[in-house]
Amino acid sequence: MSDLFTPTADWQRLSPAYATVRRLGALVYNLVATGIVCLGTSFFLDWRWVVAAAVAGLSWTLWRVIRAGRWVRSFGYAERAEDLLITRGLWNKELTAIPYGRMLSVNVESGPIERAWGLAKVQLVTASIHSAGHIPGLSQADAAALRDRLIVAGEAQALPL
Repeated sequence: MSDLFTPTADWQRLSPAYATVRRLGALVYNLVATGIVCLGTSFFLDWRWVVAAAVAGLSWTLWRVIRAGRWVRSFGYAERAEDLLITRGLWNKELTAIPYGRMLSVNVESGPIERAWGLAKVQLVTASIHSAGHIPGLSQADAAALRDRLIVAGEAQALPL
């Protein structure tokens, strides 16, 4: 079924391992933030407010950890004949179409945590700041293969200077 944000195409999804990376990141970040808020609250307010801040922070952390998997599943990309489509978002959906002829470069990035899980991110650079795109959470082999396909398609459809 085709709609505004997922036109009919052969959609590829991110690696399931990326959901684990996002969950771990959300867990660590939100627990540290909750600890800082609780510590700050303990200096100025009654212990009941500290407990309320802890409950709110832990609830938010749980929500972010649960939603990380759904966010990863909402992210996808499709290679068509003329362009690359990237869709993402749960509440605020977004569809980006990047014509191959407008790509200036294709970068593959992988930080230490991503490398530990065998993941990489493909970053597309265009002449416009609004049409640049990125595809996180690909396996390193898929990222390298996508990079190579995008370079070939970009060279074939490059605009003459």
